[in-house]
Amino acid sequence: MASQTESRNLTRMGGWIHRHAWWIVVFWVVVAGGMNVAIPQLEQIVSRHSADFLPADLPANQTLEQMAADFGVPPSNAVSSVILVDDNGFSDADADYYHRLTERLTADSDNVAYLVDLYGNEITRDIAVSPDGKAVNMLLALDGSAGSTRADHATAAVRDHIAALDRPDDLQVHLSGPTATLADLFREIDVSLLIITAVSVLLITLMLLVVYRDLVTALIPLVSIGITLAVVRPIVGLLGDAGVLSISNFTIAIMTALVLGAGTDYAVFTIGNYHEARRLGHPLGGAVARASGRTGPILIASALTIAAACAAMIFTKIGMFTTAGPPTAIAILVTLVIALTLPAALLSLAGRRGWAEPRHSSVARWQRRGARIIRHAGIYTAAALVFLVGTALITTTFRMNWDESAMPRTATDSTRGYDLAYQHYGQNVLAQEFVTVASDHDMRNTADLAALELAAQTVGSRPEVDVVRSVTRPYGTALAEAATGHQTGIVGERLEDAHQQISQATPELRRLAEGVGQLSAGADDAVTRLPELVSGTEKVASLAGTMLTGLDRADALVRTAGGTSVRDDLPEVRRTVRAALQLADGLLTQSRLAETTERLDGVLGPLLAVETSPACRTDPVCRSARDALSAYDRATGGQVSAARGDWAALRSAVVDGAKKVKLLIPQIEGTLGVLDRLLVQTGGQTSDQLRGELNRLVGGTRELQAGLKTMADGLHQVKDGTDQTVELTGELRTGLQQAADYLLTMSKSTRTGPGAGFYLPGEGLRDPRFVEGARLLMSPDGTTARMMVTWSVNPYSQEAMSATREIPGIVAQALDGTVLDDAQVATTGLAALSADMQDQVRKDFLVFAIVAGIAVLLILMVLLRSILAPVLLVATVLLSFASAIGVSVLVWQHLIGIDLDWSVIPVSFMAVIAVGADYSMLFASRIREESANGGMARGIIRGFGSTGGVITTAGLVFAVTMFALMSGTVLNLVQIGFTIGVGLLLDIAIVRTVLVPAMMAVFGERIWWPSGRRA
Repeated sequence: MASQTESRNLTRMGGWIHRHAWWIVVFWVVVAGGMNVAIPQLEQIVSRHSADFLPADLPANQTLEQMAADFGVPPSNAVSSVILVDDNGFSDADADYYHRLTERLTADSDNVAYLVDLYGNEITRDIAVSPDGKAVNMLLALDGSAGSTRADHATAAVRDHIAALDRPDDLQVHLSGPTATLADLFREIDVSLLIITAVSVLLITLMLLVVYRDLVTALIPLVSIGITLAVVRPIVGLLGDAGVLSISNFTIAIMTALVLGAGTDYAVFTIGNYHEARRLGHPLGGAVARASGRTGPILIASALTIAAACAAMIFTKIGMFTTAGPPTAIAILVTLVIALTLPAALLSLAGRRGWAEPRHSSVARWQRRGARIIRHAGIYTAAALVFLVGTALITTTFRMNWDESAMPRTATDSTRGYDLAYQHYGQNVLAQEFVTVASDHDMRNTADLAALELAAQTVGSRPEVDVVRSVTRPYGTALAEAATGHQTGIVGERLEDAHQQISQATPELRRLAEGVGQLSAGADDAVTRLPELVSGTEKVASLAGTMLTGLDRADALVRTAGGTSVRDDLPEVRRTVRAALQLADGLLTQSRLAETTERLDGVLGPLLAVETSPACRTDPVCRSARDALSAYDRATGGQVSAARGDWAALRSAVVDGAKKVKLLIPQIEGTLGVLDRLLVQTGGQTSDQLRGELNRLVGGTRELQAGLKTMADGLHQVKDGTDQTVELTGELRTGLQQAADYLLTMSKSTRTGPGAGFYLPGEGLRDPRFVEGARLLMSPDGTTARMMVTWSVNPYSQEAMSATREIPGIVAQALDGTVLDDAQVATTGLAALSADMQDQVRKDFLVFAIVAGIAVLLILMVLLRSILAPVLLVATVLLSFASAIGVSVLVWQHLIGIDLDWSVIPVSFMAVIAVGADYSMLFASRIREESANGGMARGIIRGFGSTGGVITTAGLVFAVTMFALMSGTVLNLVQIGFTIGVGLLLDIAIVRTVLVPAMMAVFGERIWWPSGRRA
């Protein structure tokens, strides 16, 4: 009667397989050959249909695509850089190559999404050129998503362009950056797969030869896994080509390793049960049937366990997981189908020729080990737990490594580019980070730009940041003209100039004040003297008026005399005057008149004088004559006096008149000359016209008097103002000096550093540097600004990832209270994508770990028909996995100095949890079978004996297969292989060999709760 773990149906199928062994072998060979002929190789299909590496819904990925849309370029996260280096200095020939390459890449719109030509623009050229002038960086985005087949093909196309152009001998050109790094990584994986497969087969062969010491027996697992891979690869490729499965290079790597391990293990299990049956004396057909019946359930449970663990990755989003898990699950199921038939058929064919027979059994040795463990179950359990828990605690120091550029173990085109970037730029400028600030309005104004500068300063203050380029600092430092210090410096310098000019003008200002004082005094004096001028003018005008009146009368007299006018008759008057002069001369020359006049005057003078002269008073004769003449005069009524008077008058008049006429005539001639000139000067004007002008003269003089008085009053005010101006100018000069000193000092303190402010005047917005900077760092509509951040740390590092997480918060905090306090801030780029990937890895791992754990637990519950035992077994496997991770962290992170790649833990979990649970399940089920009739102790001992060698061999083969991954040229595969291999060794050496049997011995029959022991 078959035991509880032997399937009657599978036993009957084993008998059928024995009878049709050739047909089965031929069938699988034909299927393998036919599928490989009809279906392209898996590598070719992967190269055409590789899934995206990055989930499309990563926040950083969405930010990157939104940024591309805002800046009017095709959306692409496949950011890369071309670095051109000439150690002799970037020459004209190098520049010519650069321009030709730029033209060629720009024209290739099928592979290049967009290109940022900084070097081609003189204004932005300094941004692209390294500090030593020997390197130039060209930023471009490729078509497709990073890590996808499209991006991989675009990477190859760009490198073809680079190679196709003739370039100077000294010029090095490399395509680098995150996308190129992934492309190089996948190519290295392709190369590694050939090496890994070859090494795996070699190691498996050596292991099998050592274990079986028989070539034919060793060939049975090798042929089985060879045909299995030949069948599995086309099936997965066909499903991937049809779009049913997501596939990638990781599909090939992980699937190949697990299929090799599982396929070998399944063949080893089958051989182990076949040898056991042969030792028990079963004939060839019976042994093949029994092996199929006893191995089949274990293989089905094992395959389901591994497939469930792998299929759990269907709930993940990371491209590596979605392309590694589900395809591997299908591959394991196909491996199961082949393992249930092909190894048994090969054993049947070998057995017919007496081959593949069992050798010396190791049952007794394993039974002794089982007995020893039972005797010291508590100690072994405690010791195993101490070791496993102790090494598991090391995982608390785990640091996740995202440095994909460090994964290739040999130099690649992208890593050479990184090395040159560090050499010439000092930092990895090929992996820029972007900080975007999105607003609901155009930010191209001074207020918003000042806020953006504040944001740039905030980002630049992070110790992880080396350089920040933004619209306010396109060259990595704030525009000098936009610094508040610069503006205050200009004002200060102008104030200083004003101070100097005022200082130089002060003496002149004082002289002006003195002149104004003198002018004011002169005006006062003029006002004082002006009345005299007015009075004199009036008198002159009056005199002139009298003269004009006289002239009018002369004219009237002339007209009365029959003349025309003084003007017309003046020549005649001159002739008359000359005649009068001659007459007077004649009168004065007549002596008789003179003598008569003198004698008459001498006789009658004293007698007729009004007053008696002193001489006459003393002369009696004179006095008597005077009295007699007076009496006569009285008697004649005064006629004598009158006659005497008339004579005297006549004599006096004639003489005096003649004298006066003679004296007056020259004056009259002079006056007539003056009158002639005056008449000429009047220009023919009438007296009335001349009087009018005289009146206007008098009026003007009076107005002049009033004006001078007003001017004098004004000059008094001017003098007071000038004096005050001189005084205030001294104060202004002092104030200007103080203001200039303050502003210049402020300028020195605020041009750079944390005290720097920002102010860009309107004309600055039209500055070519700002215009070009805005074109690169601000969207066309001005609503989105971006900063290009160059890290001072490794952009793949945890420091950069932590910083990119914190930057949006600190920028938003800096913008709080500014005109951009409602702006949306986000980061994107390598560090941000890595940070989002890290979060997604943790989510994915948590999801598929829970799903895989539950799936494995349910399978174990069904197989063992227990709850407690499966829970404990899964717990031991989880502890084994944690211990393996701890050992790997210890070796790689603490001893070698390389952090574990992010993919190590999830992929290792998938393998260790599935295979470890598989081994424990096989061991536990055998113990339960053996303990059914003899108790737990007997079951453990017999279970050790029957499965110890087989499980150990299978485990070692699987571990060696995983260790074969370390022969690859990609470090993450090396670490995955090491971790899984260590996990399997721990499972073999401690968990399955020590902990599980010791624990079962401690629990006893209770471990099968709730079903209990079966009879």
